[in-house]
Amino acid sequence: MMRLFVDANILLDAILERPHDPEEALLLLAMGEQRQVKLLTTSLSIGIVLYHLQRKDAAKKGLLRQHVRRTLEDLLACVELVPLDANHFLQSAGSTFGDLEDGAQYWAVVSAGTLDALVSRDPDYDGHIGVKHISAKQALRMVRRKGK
Repeated sequence: MMRLFVDANILLDAILERPHDPEEALLLLAMGEQRQVKLLTTSLSIGIVLYHLQRKDAAKKGLLRQHVRRTLEDLLACVELVPLDANHFLQSAGSTFGDLEDGAQYWAVVSAGTLDALVSRDPDYDGHIGVKHISAKQALRMVRRKGK
C-alpha cells in the first residue's frame, strides 16, 4: 500500500475548503479512510489544524466545539498519527532544514517506515527530503494510477 505524508496545509485545504485543490485533498483523505492509501501525519500537524479550527473563542464551547470534535474524529479516521519525539527535533536541527518544525515532522514520518511521497504545498521541504514532494492533485493521480 502506498504511504504518503500529508502535512497541515493539505489537511486544512480539505477541511476548510481553501483555494488550493480542496476537492483533491478531500478525496485523498477519503481514500485514506477507505484504506486505499496509508496517509501519515504528525501530532504537530493535527495541532495546527485544531488551532485554525478553534481560533475564535466561540469554537471552544457549545455547538462549534462539538463540530470541531467531530471534525477531529473524522480526520483521525483518515490518517495515521506518527509521534514526534526529541530525536526528530534534534535531527531537524542538525539537518539542512531551515524550518525546524517541517524537518522534525519529516524525520518522524520517515522513521516510521518507507515513504512514497510527501504531500504539501510548503516549499520549505524542497531540497531537504529524499522523497517526491507533490501536491494533493498529484497524489490523487498517483494513488489512482497505482490502484489500476
